[in-house]
Amino acid sequence: MARRNPGGALVAIGAILFLCLIVGSCSIPLWTQDTVTVKVTEKERITTGSGESITSKYLVFTETETFENTDVLILGKFDSSDVQGSIQPGETYRLRVYGWRVPFLSWYRNIIEGNRVGE
Repeated sequence: MARRNPGGALVAIGAILFLCLIVGSCSIPLWTQDTVTVKVTEKERITTGSGESITSKYLVFTETETFENTDVLILGKFDSSDVQGSIQPGETYRLRVYGWRVPFLSWYRNIIEGNRVGE
């Protein structure tokens, strides 16, 4: 009688769960999108790290929420610098965003695109 290898089944289950986690996290931009209309109060570039490992991201502050503005590979967004440059404090924008705001992790919803209201 052949013995089954329970360790192999656990490895397979672990691999499937890992794959689901990767696919799920990569697809967040596809299933958490929303459109919001907000008045921008301020914008800035935040840097973290030091030496060779400095990273930066753009933040857009509004009357109701703070948003991140970074490139998104899966959505083909590679113009976060241009988007940031076009956003002006004091103006109202319709933003297409994705993600969740999780304050204790410093996660912000990310801007996919923005258009000034009234243009």
